[in-house]
Amino acid sequence: MVVIYAGMTVILSLVNSLGESAVAGFGAAQRLDSIILLPAMALGTAVNAMAAQNIGAQKWGRVSQISKIGVIYNLAIMSAIAAVLFVCAEPLVKLFVRDQDSVSFGTSYLKTIACFYPFIGLNFILNGIVRGAGAMFQILVLNIISLWILRVPLAYWATSLYGDSGVALGIGLSFFISCLFSIAYYRWGGWKDKKLFS
Repeated sequence: MVVIYAGMTVILSLVNSLGESAVAGFGAAQRLDSIILLPAMALGTAVNAMAAQNIGAQKWGRVSQISKIGVIYNLAIMSAIAAVLFVCAEPLVKLFVRDQDSVSFGTSYLKTIACFYPFIGLNFILNGIVRGAGAMFQILVLNIISLWILRVPLAYWATSLYGDSGVALGIGLSFFISCLFSIAYYRWGGWKDKKLFS
């Protein structure tokens, strides 16, 4: 959580440089973001608990089944939420701010980031499975890569190219690329060989 919140503080400093309207719009979008991501977080917690039980029992077939079903549920739920958010972004932002420039920033941010919600949901699922095996350090490394090597530099880079709209694009691209890292570690990492007790 320290890694996550430290990274978001740096992102917020980037948004601050874009002006008051951007800060207000980003704040409204982040309030919605924290609610929207709850289903993905809940799914990640659920698969973590189920995977841990079956990993402990060495029932790897069930672990694989939990992973597949978790991924399917995530894609279905987060894609549906993303579609609703894309259509209803502006009225949702207006629940928190009224200034038109702030609403425009928040709406643009949400419409862009909505396209990447299924990918961050996949991160929650796959990292939840891996955590169930006790590979906590590996997940910490993946979070550091996601935030400090991908999200912060990509947000700055995209903002330098596209202005205000680059914030969401950079963050979204980091979701996508970190998802690829999570898939790679899930498929080929050594988490299945992790020994919690000797």
